[in-house]
Amino acid sequence: MLIRKSLKKKSIIALTIYLAIFIAVFGSITYWVVESPVRQKLEENLDLKNELLASEMSAPMHSSVGVLKSVVGLGQAIQDTRALDSSLRQIFKLNDGIVVSGGLWPEPFSVSANERFSSLFYNRTANGDVDKIDLWNNPEAQGYHIEPWYTSVSGKPVNTVAWSEVYIDPYTHVQMITASSPYYVDGSFAGVATVDLSLNNLIRFVKRKAQEQDLGIVVRDASNQVITEYNFRVSRDVYTSSRSFGDFNWHLEVVNARRLVADQVFDIVMGVERGIIPVLLICVMFGYYLINQYLIKPIAIIAKKADASRQGGNIDMQYDSPDEIRYLIDSFNQKTVYLEQERIKAQASTKAKTAFLATLSHEIRTPMNGVLGTAQLLLKSDLTIEQRKHLKTLYGSGEHMMALLNEILDYSKIEQGHLELEKSPFPLSSIIGSIHSVYHTLCNEKGLIFNVHSDVDESRWYEGDKARLRQVLFNLLNNAVKFTSEGQVDVYFSEVTKNDKNQLKIRVKDTGIGISDHAQSRIFKPFEQAESSTTRRFGGTGLGLAIVREIVGGMDGNIVLTSQEGQGTQFDITLQLDCCEPQASAIHVERKLDYRGLNVLIVEDNRTNTIIIETFMRRKGFTTHSVENGELALSAITERQYDLVLMDNHMPVMDGVASISEIRHMDGPEKDILIFGCTADVFKETRERMLAAGADFIVAKPIDERVLDDALYQYAGKLFQYQSTTHSPAS
Repeated sequence: MLIRKSLKKKSIIALTIYLAIFIAVFGSITYWVVESPVRQKLEENLDLKNELLASEMSAPMHSSVGVLKSVVGLGQAIQDTRALDSSLRQIFKLNDGIVVSGGLWPEPFSVSANERFSSLFYNRTANGDVDKIDLWNNPEAQGYHIEPWYTSVSGKPVNTVAWSEVYIDPYTHVQMITASSPYYVDGSFAGVATVDLSLNNLIRFVKRKAQEQDLGIVVRDASNQVITEYNFRVSRDVYTSSRSFGDFNWHLEVVNARRLVADQVFDIVMGVERGIIPVLLICVMFGYYLINQYLIKPIAIIAKKADASRQGGNIDMQYDSPDEIRYLIDSFNQKTVYLEQERIKAQASTKAKTAFLATLSHEIRTPMNGVLGTAQLLLKSDLTIEQRKHLKTLYGSGEHMMALLNEILDYSKIEQGHLELEKSPFPLSSIIGSIHSVYHTLCNEKGLIFNVHSDVDESRWYEGDKARLRQVLFNLLNNAVKFTSEGQVDVYFSEVTKNDKNQLKIRVKDTGIGISDHAQSRIFKPFEQAESSTTRRFGGTGLGLAIVREIVGGMDGNIVLTSQEGQGTQFDITLQLDCCEPQASAIHVERKLDYRGLNVLIVEDNRTNTIIIETFMRRKGFTTHSVENGELALSAITERQYDLVLMDNHMPVMDGVASISEIRHMDGPEKDILIFGCTADVFKETRERMLAAGADFIVAKPIDERVLDDALYQYAGKLFQYQSTTHSPAS
């Protein structure tokens, strides 16, 4: 519509005064005049402290080079061993700096043709005495001339100084560094002089400086290994002053430990703000008065009308002025019609997402069929006990991965309110065995202790959804292991009766990082984690606990979180599960039939899956044939008699549903062939379509050979329908 009177003109004065004062005074002074130069000055001050500290640390290190040169000079000037011994002792006795040991290391056999090693190595004791150490002169040893501190300067020019990496002295357990330099006699390389520097005083110096100036300091050597660290904590947006110093190429990083640069800048800026707050308040109050008169009152009326019509109706309001508010009313009414149309589109989008998830599930399950199928084949081969143990762990981990894939699909179902819970008998021992086999290994690899405590009868069976219960435990245990770096993870099972109903109580407890009080209220919300840094440190989508709460609620149960930062987390779950008698039919029994002479047609477009299924079937005695799509399957069935068809669903040219339907509509006896749908699509709708098209049974990918064996036994009558003799179960 045409706007003949502008609402903007009614409020321009109030908005202009408010914005002008706010932007000109508050914005300019705070951010341009104060914040930037203050921050720069404080950062320069921290850099200056870093420079001075590096200089003070370098001084004693460089002074030790003078001691080293003195040792080199003695080695080049004095040839008499006794005189050289006396002079070196005097040097190390008079030196009271950070040099604690050192000496001369002549080339093997250079001093005496009968003596291979003749080093003069001295160590200054705590009371100031100097001891000569002959450990390196052992004729049975490989020799000091192959050590890195020796070879690094061997044959190098005069005055070359090489620094070793920082190391821990094996006898004094003190951090040290060695400086080496070659010495020459009559122009020929004669050996290496060394001095060993104790870093204890340097570490104490760093600690004292950090305490005096409220600094956080870390010193690293040339290989980036930490030499010493004191009160050094770095987080996001914290300014860190860093520099390299000395010939030894050490690295020094400094931060303000108590009051960070950002905190100091904030305090200064806040001081400026306190001076201009009264002026801003006056401006805001005046601007509010103008805005209230010309904007807020009319908009408030519209808000009430919109609230009354939020179920989809239009705003019916008497407003005659042809300005923006009239335009807003008319636009709102038009948007109402538009949103109804968008709602219809959103429903279509939800269906499209469901189809996408089905495709995603299929594409992941297809290669996983190769992984788990190969594992099953290997388990039937000759393996050592250790190999079989590892392979079972691999297979269990693969099944766990498939469970994680199902969680993504579960959340989609939760969003649509379609989460399905089955109710069938299962033994609690199978749940306990499953979690123990997976998480005992995971905890061992991480150095954690994993314990399962159960007060429930070992023969107890429940009636409920075993897969969902396992999913709840895997989610909680995944978090427990992920967020625990040391200590243990414990799972407790107990059983109580309340109001004549049986309840299974489960407790998952860890000694991990814990959850803060303010984060516990949102931990069960989708896509939420305890802290914003959790995703960066540990990964995860934040869906796991949301799904857990929905599953527990669907089982008429509840979940309670107890946690304290730094001490660990505990989840207590109570589930309503009815006890039942053990089900013999649920226990897998290995059934063997004589499948020799039977032909199976494998309809599969993935070559890996074809190889796995062919291997399964050939080991059972079948003669296998394979084609890549449903159209080729129709041609194969008309050309040759088959006893069984294993039909994939998603294939090029013709999919499984269409192919099954065509087979069932044939005129010949082949229309009654036994057909097993073999699909990676876990959505209920897909399986129902395959069954509706005429499939006798659905085998899900990744294929569990036990399920396949049970299905063959169940449909044995139809499997052997074309055979002249009856094949009965083998004894």
